[in-house]
Amino acid sequence: MSDYLPPRRLNRRDVLQLIGVGVGLGVARALPWNAEALSAAQNVFESVNAVNVPEGAIIRTLLTDVSPDAFMNGATLVHEHLSGNVELMVDELKAAAADGLGGLVSLTTGRRTDAQVERVKQIASQSPVHVVLGGGYLQDTGFHLYPATVSAMSESQLVEELVSDATRQRWGALGEIGTSLETRPDERKMLRAVGQVSARTGLPILTHVPHEGCPTCALEQLDIFLSQGAKPENVGIGHLATIQIEQDPTMETHKTIARRGAFIDFGPVGHEMSRSFIPEAEKVKRFMMLMDAGLEDQLVLSSDMGNHNHLKANYGLGFSSVLLQFVPKLRRAGVNERTIRKVLVDNPRRLLAFVPTSA
Repeated sequence: MSDYLPPRRLNRRDVLQLIGVGVGLGVARALPWNAEALSAAQNVFESVNAVNVPEGAIIRTLLTDVSPDAFMNGATLVHEHLSGNVELMVDELKAAAADGLGGLVSLTTGRRTDAQVERVKQIASQSPVHVVLGGGYLQDTGFHLYPATVSAMSESQLVEELVSDATRQRWGALGEIGTSLETRPDERKMLRAVGQVSARTGLPILTHVPHEGCPTCALEQLDIFLSQGAKPENVGIGHLATIQIEQDPTMETHKTIARRGAFIDFGPVGHEMSRSFIPEAEKVKRFMMLMDAGLEDQLVLSSDMGNHNHLKANYGLGFSSVLLQFVPKLRRAGVNERTIRKVLVDNPRRLLAFVPTSA
């Protein structure tokens, strides 16, 4: 696909100016003065580049395998959580689609039952948003613990269980795979197993770094995955917007991850997180530092939306928080539309695209 950008659509300022003119001329009723029109004016997220993926690469959604080109229209968020009432989640995704969302990865912190997978499948089948299912185990002792069965399992047993679940439940990614502020032996065992599963199946890996910020955790996760044969272009190290300036003033953690070919999952952004009190203005500054370092090709965004208090039904922004809260801040900071679309559309489909191999 060429680098051609479609003609610019009306932005919010354009619409407001037109409305002002229309009112002066007595023709305001003929103008599209409604929330849907304003949203469409601001949030057109389309591919700007052909993506370089291996021949035969697909993105595995919960419903079917699709070409990465199926993710060309609409933003994709790589680290989210779909859970709860099917009808409510369908409504939330339909509303988010109107705001420009095209796809998301629904991650888990523990092993899903088949009934839980079926509920997510019902949501996906009724939604205009592509849903990729992530699976695996997370431990972060400040937040979530492994079940007792994990300690009792060998590394090879974990590999076989993960491969079996991934096949039966149609995982399109492994995640979220997390570690504590001090990585424990069982967590390293899990990281090694996940790296082997990725090498064996091709599945991408999406991770959890503690929300308090942990540069060493991020780098150790990547080191272990790559040591087990995982491909860096299919690894997204998560929660990297939570690494605070005093922990890494020049963002060497992020630069190292990008230099090694993996993706910087710059999230969560767009809403408040109880364990991470970094103002959004600070996150925008940190994002701009990554732009200045030339890392736009290795950046993706996410909100880690899993708190029902943040749903649109509860007067929040739901799965649109990145698009309606954070992206406008990037625009005001001077990030151009081409870069925004690359980060929201083209980079995620490169991260999620893989060539399935026989398990």
